[in-house]
Amino acid sequence: MASVERRLERCRPQQIWDTLAEFSCVYVPSGPLEWHGRQNPVGLDALKVEAVCRRAAERTGGLVFPTIFFGAHEVPWPLGMPVEATQVQVNTQTVLDYLVRNGARVVVWLGGHGGTEDYSALRRAALTTMQRSNCLVLAAIDQHFLLDLEPAMDHAAAIETSLMMHLQPETVDLSALDPEPERWPEGVGGEDPREHASAERGMRYSDVLVDRVAVAAQRLVALNDPICRRKHVACVAQQVAVDDMVVYGRAHLAGADAPAKIPDESWHQHLQAYRVGDYDAALAAGQVTIENIRLTTAGRRTAGSEDQRLI
Repeated sequence: MASVERRLERCRPQQIWDTLAEFSCVYVPSGPLEWHGRQNPVGLDALKVEAVCRRAAERTGGLVFPTIFFGAHEVPWPLGMPVEATQVQVNTQTVLDYLVRNGARVVVWLGGHGGTEDYSALRRAALTTMQRSNCLVLAAIDQHFLLDLEPAMDHAAAIETSLMMHLQPETVDLSALDPEPERWPEGVGGEDPREHASAERGMRYSDVLVDRVAVAAQRLVALNDPICRRKHVACVAQQVAVDDMVVYGRAHLAGADAPAKIPDESWHQHLQAYRVGDYDAALAAGQVTIENIRLTTAGRRTAGSEDQRLI
């Protein structure tokens, strides 16, 4: 039996309508073009989540939107294509409007890039979409599905390289790295991929990612309770608020005082509870994080100034 085509751009109109009638979810993989070491492709962020989305769609049904190669990247190495966060939000909103207009009840937007400004733009567009339509949007990055396994995703190091060795092995060449262990690979942050990357490790992470993304999509498609739907939107509103505080703090506070991308343990709890639909726990944990950021940043020095302080 021929497999069902899940790639939206390869479907005829009736195929799209029939597929969404069976399972009204569209997966959208995205990520910037940027340096990921000499061993990985510059499109790693989007390519890894493209593979995850396609595997999740094969399991659940639904469609996969064409992979989007844009993002607000932060890596100061060659071959990156920087896009302003405001443009990321505009582009994201354009795609979401298109999907809502054409019948998607759920959109799972899976980003592969861990930049705060990047997923802040995705969440802001997701919130706008849910405020003016009946579509539920889950806008997250792959790291947020692995927090209990890896609290901090690396950059082009053992984790990302392992994922690519499993998901798209033809794109990885470890021999491109300097074999001398004392020479650290350029633009690589995390465990040394020369020693710790493997397809087997990538398969373990991939299996968890695909399973959790698919389960989240199925849960949202089945979510009809209006109170739970409003709580889902409220969680995303919290995420936008925290993202704004983190982006502002990282831009304006002196280094040691700036909040982390995931600012505290409560935010870990929020993200994990939100992923599984425990919205009350997510909202409670999110409120703790908001208060913690306010308390820890009040009166802190702004970057480049000994005297100016935040109020």
